[in-house]
Amino acid sequence: MRRPIKYQIIKLTITGAGNFPISAETDKAYKKVTGLQYSGTDTAALKDAVFTKFEIDSNEIFPDGFEVKLIQTGQEVSPNKRFYDDIEERADGSTVSGSFQDAGNATAYPYNARIYLRLENRQDDAKA
Repeated sequence: MRRPIKYQIIKLTITGAGNFPISAETDKAYKKVTGLQYSGTDTAALKDAVFTKFEIDSNEIFPDGFEVKLIQTGQEVSPNKRFYDDIEERADGSTVSGSFQDAGNATAYPYNARIYLRLENRQDDAKA
């Protein structure tokens, strides 16, 4: 039996200031993307880091210039509460695309950045 929730990770290696493409496909076994979260290995890099575009299934989630720090939480937050959850987009193999722009504030390069997608199959989805 498949678990009702899966966490899919989009991994980026940030090698310096500039734009880094985001390109992934959601798991076809899940119907909805219900949460997003950012995690990075260099917290100083968050200063002025933005998405220049972030879309799921060709729907804009975050506009150009959206600060990445707004979807990042600290370890003091319970894992189940860390996700930006004002989202309910189609998963089912849909495309995740966009660009992460590093402003050059990291303490060291390269660093790792991860965007976590919470994917779900809800009982309501089975009826639809």
